Amino acid sequence: MRKKYALIYDLLNFCSTKRAGTILAISFVAVFFILSLTRNYDFKTFESILNATGDDWGIYASHALDIKHNGMLMPEAKTAYCSPAGFLYNYFIALCLVIFGERSFPIFVVQHLMLGFSIALIYWAFRDKMRGFTGLVFLVTLFIFALKDVYKNYAPLLLSENLGLFLMAIFFFCFVKGFEKDKPLLQFTSAFVLGLAILTRPNIFVYGIALVPIVAFYYIKKGTAGYRNLLIFVVALIAGASFLGIRNYLLVKQFMLLPGNMMSIDGLRNFHPIPPSVDLSRVATNLLYAKLHIDILIVNYVEYIMQEPGLFFHFYFKKILFCLGYLPSLLAGSQAPRLRWMIMWAGYFTYLFLHIKNREKWEMWEIALNLYILCYYGTLVMTTYVHNYGYRMLLPGIFFVLVFTLIAIDRLWTMAMPVHNEAL
Repeated sequence: MRKKYALIYDLLNFCSTKRAGTILAISFVAVFFILSLTRNYDFKTFESILNATGDDWGIYASHALDIKHNGMLMPEAKTAYCSPAGFLYNYFIALCLVIFGERSFPIFVVQHLMLGFSIALIYWAFRDKMRGFTGLVFLVTLFIFALKDVYKNYAPLLLSENLGLFLMAIFFFCFVKGFEKDKPLLQFTSAFVLGLAILTRPNIFVYGIALVPIVAFYYIKKGTAGYRNLLIFVVALIAGASFLGIRNYLLVKQFMLLPGNMMSIDGLRNFHPIPPSVDLSRVATNLLYAKLHIDILIVNYVEYIMQEPGLFFHFYFKKILFCLGYLPSLLAGSQAPRLRWMIMWAGYFTYLFLHIKNREKWEMWEIALNLYILCYYGTLVMTTYVHNYGYRMLLPGIFFVLVFTLIAIDRLWTMAMPVHNEAL
């Protein structure tokens, strides 16, 4: 019996080591690679994707072919780039076409590999924030979520969320390691990769802006060298995010940094239509609006809020619940509520409660990661058609929420079983 317990103790100790986690992380990458080689794909040829002209994957494929044959400016799209929103993803597909030929299978294999490396990088970035064994549970949880939420539905499609998740995994790995170990090259790399991520999922643009003051506070404390590094960080971020603006300027003489369908406030009219119960005739008789010279669309929504506040805020409240995995009825088709997402968010809010209750100091990585979650989900709630696109837009966010969920579990376990923590 003693030998049995000793064996279990040794196994737990091994599972708590970084070596065990690294072996398992590499194994998961291999698993996704093997799965990519054996699964049955709906789109067996690149031509079949091109024929899906009404879907994002068909448009991405068409743009990629344009880039391959006609050059980097995507000249067949003769206007400022508009849609789909994942501008950089067109170039990812084009690169695959140049390397592997006009075939769909290699692109899907690469996307499965990116998924495997994404969960490995997220694990390597944050495993030091929890006990060794909890870190292993974190890695397994990442793998399960990757299987259920990405591999099942989105890895076999040409959708920019596949690249967006991978780029944000690289960003946080470089950011966390770069600032904790004071490695400027990793810091600047993280800024450039974040710029690329903005070109892949434009709602990350808000996070890019919000992160600069956080980074500036870190650099300013370092004197002259800090100011220099801050400038390089910002330049690297702008350089990574500027390619769309440069392309638009060179092709159509318009320097638009984001896709055209995200640059106009008029899109709000379709995104959140004003209900018939709102009397917009009041706008013409309100002298205050005329004196302030406010855009008519903004004025209409001010009236909407004043006349029907319940309807206005209920619209966004439903979207918040949807992001939490609670309200699948917003989707066109029926999908079951995501119980694992609800548990994930419960863990996240538990982490916040414990952190605030214990008055713990906010470390830089915590601020940066919480800010990302707030900005990413906040922009989706405020500006995105989740009722059309479903869960896929949430994918570059959920894996980072899991970081705090597992930290919360780790802390609760420490509080409940303080005697046994040394063994784990």
